[in-house]
Amino acid sequence: MLDRKGRAANRSLILLILIAVVILATGVYAFLQLRVDRLSEALKKKQPVSTLFIFSDGDQALFFEVFFYNPDTRKGSLFYIPANLGGVLPAPIDKVAGIDALYHRVNPGPLVKRLQDLLGSPIQSIVDIGLDQAVKLVDLMGGMDLFIPNPIDLTQGDRRILLPSGSVTLDGDKARDYITYEDPLESESDRVGRRQKFLQALLKTLGENSSFLLERGPFRVLRALLKTSLPPRALSAFVTEMGRFDSERIVLQRVLGTTRTVDGRDLLFPHQDGDLVREAVKQSLAANASNEFVAPADLTITVEVLNGTKVAGLAARARELLQSFDLDVLAANNADNDQYQNTVVLDRKGKLDDARKVADILHCSRVVSQPDPQMDQSVDVTVILGRDFDGRTVQ
Repeated sequence: MLDRKGRAANRSLILLILIAVVILATGVYAFLQLRVDRLSEALKKKQPVSTLFIFSDGDQALFFEVFFYNPDTRKGSLFYIPANLGGVLPAPIDKVAGIDALYHRVNPGPLVKRLQDLLGSPIQSIVDIGLDQAVKLVDLMGGMDLFIPNPIDLTQGDRRILLPSGSVTLDGDKARDYITYEDPLESESDRVGRRQKFLQALLKTLGENSSFLLERGPFRVLRALLKTSLPPRALSAFVTEMGRFDSERIVLQRVLGTTRTVDGRDLLFPHQDGDLVREAVKQSLAANASNEFVAPADLTITVEVLNGTKVAGLAARARELLQSFDLDVLAANNADNDQYQNTVVLDRKGKLDDARKVADILHCSRVVSQPDPQMDQSVDVTVILGRDFDGRTVQ
């Protein structure tokens, strides 16, 4: 009799546990759905959103781009993060390595956290696109329009890559060739720009085909092609919003730094431990929130570097340093004399903040506003190097 009561009690306890598990699982699922679908609510309220795009090939990440978008102004910006971005990665890696070592399709959490720390801004959603899926996606949309300045004729392995110049419509296979080809004569900035223009064109094409893509059949295919944290409702809202996005006003930026070889691999370490990246993100978010149109040329600081010492090649070294920070630096020249004891940074356009940015790179404390209507109007900032400049910083 007691055994039967005990068994009945055990069954009741198990049933209660199962009910509790179901309720907990339902609650967790509902919470996760609400959490990841904040993008839909943000778009509805015209609040800024951010999406990490990962382009991958199998288990390997090729590159990352974070898309910051403001639905109120319909303006956006792209930040390119290379797979070889170097840093001390947390356990279990626990060593200096490229950020791509954190990439796992099924567990993007560590990668996202690292990128959020780098950018100083939250990432709300993730879209991972494999190369094979990118081919099918472009074909699903009927091709993608791009401008290619010069024709491409290269052989990689057993594959010949032919891309015509001018305004062209690429099918899926050609689109894959466009983002993956390696030209030894192409500069790193051009290669990054090419990949950013691909994502810019992809977002534009998504918007242009939003009505078609949101039909039941195409939308099912679209969802299958993307590995994303977005639930169907949020993905639908994102595609719809891309129909409003003013892709022509997008600002393209990238992480800048110095390259060092670690364990046989070239790694890019961001300048000033990433402070410049975080500042650039802040400025980008502010620009996205403004209805004022800012031409890309206005985002670049043009600098002239003058050697005010007898040390040959000093201005050339400073020029190379400033160029590594993505500044537009004119050819090095000499100052009016070679007796400058102290380096000075001159603001030529009444934009003292621009001069301070240049001065910070050089660790120069002497910054003077000295607009000169008689000099070259393309120059924003003049640097006159003194004897206190050692080729890298002002001492």
